[in-house]
Amino acid sequence: MSAFCDIWIGAPGNTPNNHRIENAGWKKEQAGNVELWYSRSVNNNYPILKEVDNSRYKMMVLGDFYEIIDHKELLSRCINYIENAAGFNDPAGHYIIFLVDTVSDNVHVFTNRFGTYHAYYSQSSSQGVLGTYYIGMAQQAADKKLDWKGITGFIAMGFFPEDRTYLESIKIIEPASCYSFNSSLQLTGKSRYWQWSHNVSNASLSENLASLDQILKVSVKGAVQAKRVSIPISGGLDSRTLAGVITQIDTIPLKGYSYGYTNTSVETAIAGKIASARNIPFEQYVVPNYLFEKKQIITDAVELFQYIDGTRQACMQEWLEKHSDVVIGGHWGDVWMDSMGIDGFEGNEHEQLLAAFRKKILKRGSEWLLKNVSEPHLPNGKAYLEQYFSDFVDKYKYIKDPDFRFKIFKTDQWSFRWTLSSIRMYQAAVLPVLPFYDKRIADLFLTIPTSMVKKRHLQIEYLKKYQPDLARITWQDYGSNLYLYKWLNNRNIIYRVFKKLQRTLFAEKPIQRNWEVFYLNDNGRKNLESILLDNPAFNKIVTAEKINALLDEFYKNPNAANGYSVSMLLTLAQFAKVVL
Repeated sequence: MSAFCDIWIGAPGNTPNNHRIENAGWKKEQAGNVELWYSRSVNNNYPILKEVDNSRYKMMVLGDFYEIIDHKELLSRCINYIENAAGFNDPAGHYIIFLVDTVSDNVHVFTNRFGTYHAYYSQSSSQGVLGTYYIGMAQQAADKKLDWKGITGFIAMGFFPEDRTYLESIKIIEPASCYSFNSSLQLTGKSRYWQWSHNVSNASLSENLASLDQILKVSVKGAVQAKRVSIPISGGLDSRTLAGVITQIDTIPLKGYSYGYTNTSVETAIAGKIASARNIPFEQYVVPNYLFEKKQIITDAVELFQYIDGTRQACMQEWLEKHSDVVIGGHWGDVWMDSMGIDGFEGNEHEQLLAAFRKKILKRGSEWLLKNVSEPHLPNGKAYLEQYFSDFVDKYKYIKDPDFRFKIFKTDQWSFRWTLSSIRMYQAAVLPVLPFYDKRIADLFLTIPTSMVKKRHLQIEYLKKYQPDLARITWQDYGSNLYLYKWLNNRNIIYRVFKKLQRTLFAEKPIQRNWEVFYLNDNGRKNLESILLDNPAFNKIVTAEKINALLDEFYKNPNAANGYSVSMLLTLAQFAKVVL
């Protein structure tokens, strides 16, 4: 079962050949002369496609809303934006909108505020294509020229920059935008209907806490009504915030779960206490060695826009299918409710931002990848990436707070291209609900000063005021509850030295990353080599000699840097295997 409903829009005769493996084959509908193709899950009864027509336009919405909205009213808003250049009042939710003008055969696409539901367009020939299934579009692309600026960004940062993908001929449709295409599906225009701002209000901390509480309750209730809900719970603050909110809503069938790397995982132990405090039925799991068994499902879901071994959600696919209609995630709560730490870097604003980019965005382990994968095609890729970052943040010089400008970059780029790709792994089972991507949450935090959210202050005060029972439970990051964490915490140097000594004395080496589960076992190297070396298309890009040298180093001394290099190399190799 999957919660994917894919759409492919092409000119007559330009038909899709490939669909997600857990979906049914493509079926065609007609809107004027435009062919609309849909591929739906065979078993999922929860509808994520809504269709509305009037005398001229046909509207298709994929996803769901977090507020009550009349679909004919939404159609009117879209038409008004297209025909009259009027403002577009975007609904709250996780969705994308396709609109076909059945008279002109023009097609328009509206993404939501943060582009949570992805779609792509191909301009590889005179007959373009729009679609939501990137792998299928890439497999059918006539032009498979690799986009080395995009790939360089991916291997260095973990996400693709700008609107780039693996192929130069296919682009992603960006957030908060309307794209327009003619009858041949060629791009004729794009515009952004919403712009970033940071207009700090005079609201007190107490007033902001009350606003946050109200918005979360309205958003969550609107998103989960009449649905069976699952919630992943961790040892952090965001999932417990949502657990507190959702358990205040009556008659919601709710189940909680958590997963760790061992049966004694601190994360799952804390999660169990949170669930117990709110009487949430709860199950905990150890992350299994699932990667190579599930690599095709993972490829289909995240479309290789996240490193393939980074999707812990994949091990819960069957459980989610059995127990829920939707899964509620706390993604991006930590970004809204914290600072980006820009004031920790020296220099003027530009130097601070660029230093933060180098420190916080560029990945350890990317050096090997840049040298051995992208440098032969794009010399000095780091210079391109630094210019890309500078150009992006310079667009927002009108925002005075450089910390908030960095937050905009993370949201419009990192979140859009990495976090939201990984969330698609949930959709291989059920539709995700994402309250911290609700536009009403964003509108609130556009008015709150960085000083009020720094070091999670606002969120901690929210939990203490509105969910004190959950505030009394240990925060994993600090090893103490929210009343004592400043004084008794595992970031204290004495505590950390003690724990390191304990691990040394007892030869403890805890598993901390997925790749340790997947690769550091008897069949690990064999499984890696099956994709990395038995892969003619990929071995034209990276030679077997270089691959073996990396694997030798990795198995001699596995660490975070070469573990990342191997993970990204495997992801690129999987793309080459299924597309090139």
